[in-house]
Amino acid sequence: MQETRHGETIEYHGSRLREVSALSLRVMLIIACLTLYSEHNASAQAVYPPNSIYDGAKSVPSLSRPGYLQPVIDPVFGAKINRISDDSMGLASAGYMQHHYSKDQPWNHDMTLIKLANTRVILDAKTYQIFKKPSGKGETRWSTVDPNIMFYTRGNQFRKWNVRSDADTLLHTFSEGNISIGSNEGNISMGDKSVVLNVDTLVIVYDIANDVVIAKKDLGPIDWATMSQSGNYVVSRPGSSSLGVVVYDLNLNLLRKIFDKGAHGDVGYDAAGNEVFVQMCPVQMSRLDTGQVTSLGINMCGHLSTRNYQRLGWASVTDGSSNGEVLAIKLDGSKTVERFAHGRTSAANYDAQAKGVFSPDGSKVMWNSDWGSGTVYAYVAEMPGNSGNNVPPAAPTDLKVTGISP
Repeated sequence: MQETRHGETIEYHGSRLREVSALSLRVMLIIACLTLYSEHNASAQAVYPPNSIYDGAKSVPSLSRPGYLQPVIDPVFGAKINRISDDSMGLASAGYMQHHYSKDQPWNHDMTLIKLANTRVILDAKTYQIFKKPSGKGETRWSTVDPNIMFYTRGNQFRKWNVRSDADTLLHTFSEGNISIGSNEGNISMGDKSVVLNVDTLVIVYDIANDVVIAKKDLGPIDWATMSQSGNYVVSRPGSSSLGVVVYDLNLNLLRKIFDKGAHGDVGYDAAGNEVFVQMCPVQMSRLDTGQVTSLGINMCGHLSTRNYQRLGWASVTDGSSNGEVLAIKLDGSKTVERFAHGRTSAANYDAQAKGVFSPDGSKVMWNSDWGSGTVYAYVAEMPGNSGNNVPPAAPTDLKVTGISP
């Protein structure tokens, strides 16, 4: 009898395990469907300027500086422009009222928060009201996976910080000295896998996920260094622009020089899915794997960004001339552009240069401008009706799981 009851118990537990397993699979499939549905809807909600073939600069009609949080419509391109910073925010310096740089993504992963001036202030990305004024953070980069996480440096430490809970975690201490994220212009690879750090001329490839230093080497003077978006390459511009732009493997073995002269640019993906470095003066791109250069058909100087990692194949281009444009260019050589706004800045000094940067989905662009003279503020342009990723989709109600045996 005892053996019979034991066998019945095993059979019962086996049956329950199969039921739980089937239920878990159903739940997993439903979650997967909801995730795909949300991602599809989020993409569908984004509104972009109409595609056109670039045909030269457009005239710049007069437009008064927008009031703080008082949107205006660009009279040429139809985009809504919002000034998102102001003296009334009570920041310690006028320089804190603009974003950091074209290569530094100001929006977090789900576009609910914005950091300005390397995280002197964090704004709610929907209302542009102050969310938090952090302190004690060095160079910062948003996670490309978790909207609540920010990576940052503190002396010789690499850390991560939850901006909502304030949980602060030490990830690694570098005995080599105080670290920088690629001399202030580097980025973390997609998925938060790895990053290039440097201590002066010593370059360090750090695997964040596994807390492992992959390689370190003295590369001599560098202007900047960064991890490619895939995490497969290290890209750097030596100390002089005349030394070009070079590509290394993860062990810092030199693979190739991709440009003979370096200019403002960023690493991203072209429209065909190849990893590229795109730069200005003129606007052109080079594949990281082969060094093949493609002209993008526009000869302008300024700043360029490919921080739109949720919409690959495009770059934001900011004409550095006075009142130049802020536009998106498709990375396929067709001269296809999406024109957002005129920068309307004097470009009289570095702060006043309109350093444009996309939101992760490329539907919004932020730049800094003195609007001809005076204080430099941060501005955001987007097409009217655009919601980006801020509005969650309605959950579908007719999902079914079929083909699974009870």
